[in-house]
Amino acid sequence: MRPRASSHAGHRRRRCTDRLRDRGQRTAAGAVAWIFGDRTTWRSASHVDALADSHRLVLIDARGHGGSDAPHDVDSYRVDRQVEDVTPVLDELNISRAAFWGASMGGIIGLNLLARHPERLTGLIAGGAHADRVVAAPDEALSEAELFRAQGAAPFIDMLERQGPLPGWMRGAMLTADPHALAALTVALASRDGVLDKLAQTSAPVLLLAGDRDPQLKAIQDTADQISGASCVELPDCGHFETFSRIDLTLPVVSPFLARCVAG
Repeated sequence: MRPRASSHAGHRRRRCTDRLRDRGQRTAAGAVAWIFGDRTTWRSASHVDALADSHRLVLIDARGHGGSDAPHDVDSYRVDRQVEDVTPVLDELNISRAAFWGASMGGIIGLNLLARHPERLTGLIAGGAHADRVVAAPDEALSEAELFRAQGAAPFIDMLERQGPLPGWMRGAMLTADPHALAALTVALASRDGVLDKLAQTSAPVLLLAGDRDPQLKAIQDTADQISGASCVELPDCGHFETFSRIDLTLPVVSPFLARCVAG
C-alpha cells in the first residue's frame, strides 16, 4: 500500500522535531507510532508490509536521523527533548492516543513517553531498552563520542556485529547518519534518570523485547518485573539489534499485543 499521507510535521513548532511518514489505512483499527532512528528501517525490515493493512502507522525520524534535524549540541538529544518531539506529531495528525513501538533508543524514548504522557498511549512495545537509571563515566562517554566524530558509525556497527550480522540496509542507514549528531546523542544518553517509579502502576500494557545475548538483558527483565502488567519476551539466540530485525520472532508476539491495545 502506498503512503496515505506525508508531512514535515513540527518544524513550525520547534527547531528540532520529527519528519514523518503516515502510512496505512486511516480507518484501520488503532494507530501505531514507531521510532528506531531512520524511519526507512521499519520498511526495510518488513514491519510496514506486515502491519499497514491492519493499523495506521506513523513512522518518525528521530533527531539526528533520516530527514529530521541533526544538531550537534548534547542538550538537543536529552531524553526529555526527544519525548516532547512525539506528541506534536500525533497532534498534527489528530491522533489523541496511539500505541508506541520503539527499538533501542526508540524504546528508551517510548518508556519515557509513557512516564510523562500516559494519557497519549494505548500501549508500549520497547525493544532492547530498560527504564532504570543510567550513569556512565564521563570520560568513557566522551571517548565514545570522539570515536563517532572521527570514524562515524563504523565502530558501533562492529560492536553490534559481534552479537550478530547486520543487514546491508541497516549498515547503510547507520553509515549515512551525521557522526557529530551521533556523538552528541551518545553523550546525552550515557547518563539519564530512571522512570521506574512513574511506570510502576501504569495502566497501559507494556511489552518488552529482549535478546538473550543482549548485554542489557538483566536490566530489561528488572524493568518488566517492576511495572505492573508488563511482560518481557526473551528472544532466543538474539543480540540487541535482533529485537528489531527478527520479525519472525517479534510479530507473533507483537500482533496480538497490538490487538489488545486496540480493544482496550
